[in-house]
Order: sequence, then structure tokens, then C-alpha cells
Amino acid sequence: MPTLFAVAMPTVYLLRLSETTLQRTQALLQQASGVALAGSGQVLADALEEIVALAPDIVACDLRLADSHAMRVALELGRLAVRPQLLLLTPTADDLQLFAALSAGANAYHLDDGSGSGLVEALQRLHERRARLGPQLARQALAAFGIERSPIVMARQAAAPLDASPAGRQIDQASRHLLTLLAQGLLLAEIAALWKLDAAEIERRVWRLVRLLHVRSRELLIA
Repeated sequence: MPTLFAVAMPTVYLLRLSETTLQRTQALLQQASGVALAGSGQVLADALEEIVALAPDIVACDLRLADSHAMRVALELGRLAVRPQLLLLTPTADDLQLFAALSAGANAYHLDDGSGSGLVEALQRLHERRARLGPQLARQALAAFGIERSPIVMARQAAAPLDASPAGRQIDQASRHLLTLLAQGLLLAEIAALWKLDAAEIERRVWRLVRLLHVRSRELLIA
């Protein structure tokens, strides 16, 4: 019989601005199955040493902290020998700092309404290198890569995810087609149906797209 390998439970470090929100999220993760709380804090300067020692798989962080912001968190984590993935916690996808932090090194975001709804699933999704991207962020990504949207008829074709020809310096046509569909407001399930792929595969492609934003950001810093 084939051997089944379970995905390891992700360890998570919390960084939150509000003490009340931090305690609420701690309680949620301590009671949840599928994730393990490694540690928590409110101040980046104090948390960095602990993050190095604990080596969590994921740091879940508010866009703003008492002494810092998510862009700096992304940059500081990027300097670590073992870099955890960074999940941004935000009440809205329209915050201007969200795309900047994704470009700087964050891997995904979760829309957090304060209830904790969906957070465990978002952490597990990120641990499996899957992410999501809303329409506004997809439009910002297209602009960041310096490319226009694909013709929508072309982007919707079942062959679109197979197009590996270049669309720009860092990005291929398949990724351009994906950003086009996301910018149009299509849901992951709708894209998966058009492309005849699993929704999880679409999320993996989005995760890789965010990684390409990191490459672009580093190139701009070097330039």
C-alpha cells in the first residue's frame, strides 16, 4: 500500500498592535487544531530575537505595530538565516501599505475582521504555499510588473495556464493571464473551472506570483 505523508502542522508567531486583539488571537490558535502557537508579541524590536530562537514557520502580523510597520517586518525577516513566511493581517484589502508590504517580502494576507474567522485556514493555506489576491491587488501587481492586462478572451482559454512565453522581465504570459482574471474580479473557483485546474493549484500560482514581486522589489533596490 502507498505511504501517506501528512503535512506538518505549521508553527506561528503572532505580532499584533492591540493587546486585546493579541490575547483574542492567542486564545483562538491555542484552541485550534492544525496550527501551533510558537510565541507572540506587540513590539518588533523585542520579538525579533524570539523569532530567531523559535524559528516559526509563519509570522502573522498586523500592517501596523506599536514600533514598526509590515514593510519593516518583511525586510527584517528577510535578513534571517531561516526566514519564516509572513502573513499580513488587515481589515481591508484597500490599505495602501498592503501591496507595499507584499512587494517587500510578505507572502500573503488575511482579511481580519477581529473575530478570527478564517485565520487558521489562511495559516494552513500559506504553509502549503498557497495564497489569494483580490482584484485591486492584482491590478497593482500588473502595474508593478509594467504590463497591461491580457485580452480577456485569451486569458479565459483553457490553454492560458500553459503559456510559458515571457510577458516581462520576471513574469510569463500564464501569470499575466492569471493576474488579468483576478483583476477582472473572477473568483478562484471560476478561474479553476476555466483552466480545468484545482483551485489549490491556482492558489499555488498566486503564491509564486507574490514571490516574483519580491524579486522585482529587490531589483529596484539594487538599481
